[in-house]
Amino acid sequence: MLVNEQSATSQADSVILHPGSRELFRHWEAMRGERPAPGRSDLDLRRLGDLLPYLAIIEKNSRSGTFRWRLAGTGICQLYRQELTGGNVLAGFDGFETNVIGRLLDSVICDLQPCLLRFRFTTDLGHAIGAEMIGLPLTSSDGQSVHVFGGLFPFQDNIAGLPFREIASLELSAARGIWTEHLPEPGRARPSRPGLSRADRALRVIPGGKA
Repeated sequence: MLVNEQSATSQADSVILHPGSRELFRHWEAMRGERPAPGRSDLDLRRLGDLLPYLAIIEKNSRSGTFRWRLAGTGICQLYRQELTGGNVLAGFDGFETNVIGRLLDSVICDLQPCLLRFRFTTDLGHAIGAEMIGLPLTSSDGQSVHVFGGLFPFQDNIAGLPFREIASLELSAARGIWTEHLPEPGRARPSRPGLSRADRALRVIPGGKA
């Protein structure tokens, strides 16, 4: 089932469910001002406090087209029960889900528009853990590339206290883009790729998925 919904910045709080995602989005909005995206030098992790373990930076390999965890916080690694930094962000998802997630991450990098994803993790002991990821554009220190800066926030507390050893399966339950307004940056070339229409960025509820 597809649910189409216009996505303006003013509507963001109504579609972002996790308090951590909302706090991170507001922080990113304050950093960027009227620009399409803030720069790496604008990011002060000390101001993000309790969000730090759930923060991540994702980059795209221009040759292979894959997305990798450039940096994954300890809370995210605890959820996966493994060290993620350097690994493939899309590992464990099926082909359809990989395509949807990849298109939205591309939109963050190429269109400089945030995205919102919801996942269902099933552990080897049968625990079902819902989580929300928000992806936000962040320009690199040299200004030559754009990374996905964001957070992956589980809806369940005390993930570290659950006795499971690994994630047995991953499921994408919902995906959307968040449309933001900004002033254009003269002379800045964006990475080229087939564009997403505004309708393509609308909310997608994945069949059988649960937020």
